[in-house]
Amino acid sequence: MDLRNRLGIISKIVDEKPGLGKTAIMKHLFILQKVYKVPLGYDFEIYTYGPYSSEVMEDIDYAKQLDIVLVEREIYPGGFSGYSISPTEKLKSLLENEEATIAKSNESINNVLETFGDRTARDLELLTTIIYLYSALVKARTLEHFS
Repeated sequence: MDLRNRLGIISKIVDEKPGLGKTAIMKHLFILQKVYKVPLGYDFEIYTYGPYSSEVMEDIDYAKQLDIVLVEREIYPGGFSGYSISPTEKLKSLLENEEATIAKSNESINNVLETFGDRTARDLELLTTIIYLYSALVKARTLEHFS
């Protein structure tokens, strides 16, 4: 999937669930790619807070530069800070341009957002870490079986 297609998928998520932060969007994209097999093309590695891809962060920052999304720093109760990502006027035109790409993955996107859209970033970090580790275990066992 190319950059424009991935921006379309990110835009769909932001349009459906405005206010998600960068971490939550990254975890939703990880689930889409790993569990629902949407071919986003991101390389995830395990990090302190679960699966991480610098490419996702670059795509979100690029969407901000193109004025497709608004990324605002938020201070939450307890002194925690994070980001809140919301749509701009340009997001709708990107969604229209990427309608065919989004349509191919629309059911998966909707399932992910319905199932995980109200989870906190912390919940998503734990959940996606479990998925990542389980996938790594299955892969290691498969490779061991064939060696």
